[in-house]
Amino acid sequence: MNKLVKGSVAAATGIVLLMGGAGSLALWNDSADLTGGTVNSGTLTIASNADGEWDDALDFIVPGDTVTYTETFEVVAIGDNLDAELSSNIDTIVNGIDGSIATTEFDVVDALNAPVLPVSGVYSFGEGTYTVTVEIVVEFPVTVGNLPGEGLKGQGQAADFSAVVISLKQV
Repeated sequence: MNKLVKGSVAAATGIVLLMGGAGSLALWNDSADLTGGTVNSGTLTIASNADGEWDDALDFIVPGDTVTYTETFEVVAIGDNLDAELSSNIDTIVNGIDGSIATTEFDVVDALNAPVLPVSGVYSFGEGTYTVTVEIVVEFPVTVGNLPGEGLKGQGQAADFSAVVISLKQV
């Protein structure tokens, strides 16, 4: 290798070493603490008031009857932007009375007894306490048993709604 090439390589290596060392020079820097504070989560709860009862003293329903079970629940909402759906598992309950129809209905009021109406099935809960009245409506249509071969349809049967669950789900 000639002296010119060797000298150029040595000079380039020296420059690279000097530039690498430049990163280790002390430059001013500083830091500060963030004073963001604390974020707390809210709550959305539902509890039964255990005050349920059937509206009619019927011992046995027959075609043409409708009976309603009513129970109240308390919803406590703590937080912002609490939109939720109310639902029940009534569709999963085996309705043992052939031909009868069981549905769940909800009525929600705030602490001032003002109605809270759902929009597309979604309730908006501001911070506070709400009363939810839940009705299980069992309708036994008068048309049950009218078709040929169905004269005894629904007789001597029972529907057990003790496993109905009311759910409140934030959406």
